[in-house]
Amino acid sequence: MNAVARLSAFAIAATLAACSEPAAPPAAVEQVTPSTTTVTLEPVVGAEQPWGMAFLPDGSLLFTEKASGLKFWAPGAEAAFPVTGVPEALTEGQAGYLGIALDPDFANSRLVYVSLSSGTEQANSTLVVRGRLNEAGSALEGVEELFRGDLRDTAYHYGSRLAFANDGTLFVTIGEGYKYMDLAQDPKTTHGKVIRINPDGSIPSDNPFADGTAGNPAVWSYGHRNSQGLFFDTASGTLWGTEHGPKGGDELNIITKGTNYGWPKITYGVNYDGTLVTEATEADGMQQPETYWVPSIAPSGLAMVTSDVYPGWKGDLFVGGMNGPAGLVLVRIDLEGGKVVGKEDLLRDAQYSFRDVVQGPDGHLYVATKDFDGIFKLVPGQ
Repeated sequence: MNAVARLSAFAIAATLAACSEPAAPPAAVEQVTPSTTTVTLEPVVGAEQPWGMAFLPDGSLLFTEKASGLKFWAPGAEAAFPVTGVPEALTEGQAGYLGIALDPDFANSRLVYVSLSSGTEQANSTLVVRGRLNEAGSALEGVEELFRGDLRDTAYHYGSRLAFANDGTLFVTIGEGYKYMDLAQDPKTTHGKVIRINPDGSIPSDNPFADGTAGNPAVWSYGHRNSQGLFFDTASGTLWGTEHGPKGGDELNIITKGTNYGWPKITYGVNYDGTLVTEATEADGMQQPETYWVPSIAPSGLAMVTSDVYPGWKGDLFVGGMNGPAGLVLVRIDLEGGKVVGKEDLLRDAQYSFRDVVQGPDGHLYVATKDFDGIFKLVPGQ
């Protein structure tokens, strides 16, 4: 089947609806007995298709909305207000305003990093920009372009999470554009990659393909599908990432330098029509996930609890799920010694799907819904 044929109406509809159950899932992965800690959702602020969140040190919140740009919310305010200065985005399909991150020295620099879909449906790419947030929180000033991914003619699979490392470099996930999945294996392109740049957009000299001979200088890792979760653990120096499988095969990975994560040569998922993407689930030179999901949860957003707010949860990862009320909407990844030892499904009765999850400066987790419900705080219950 050629690349154009893969973009059938059925396949696109399936992509937008996340993923459904395959006929014969592989062996079940780890589960844990539910913890005694329970949480309830406390509304914070309304939002229309929120995508990414970043808390300021004072508890204020910046967040992107898929079609409406960047918003600012002050603690206690009834509503958020628009932040001007961000470039215009393509908002068709899955395109729009996407990931966000604050400069590690935000208190002094006030620099904000935003990724967005830029261009037309026929020629677009992932764009990363940065600007300085004014004191009122109403505008990004001096906005400059830092990085553009390769062009595609699809409005699907952008990835686009951002995370800073301890050395100040910035990691950005870039999806493979759906019909360009074979290029995820080509390190000379940015399709299906995690890239690493300096805060000013220049290329770190220790990137695996920095000289440009065997790969794009910005590429850090490759063989990804559509990575919509990214978290850098400053304590251990570990970069964690989640990515969507096709029909099944969502993954949690530890992202390391120059590593091939296999898509589409290996996967635990199948095509949306039930046919095989590949018969292989492993291959020499290709990294296995730390854990995976069959059926899919459509993972988006990734955070670690580093506070003592939730008994027994410190040091665990939390993954948002977009499979809707009937699926998994928030998953706790139980970690011991940096290894996955189990998973716990949370908030099954919440009637929401979650696009992003972050820890706020108060130590609480905050979740942004996939659609039009808003942003919520997770409050520990009895």
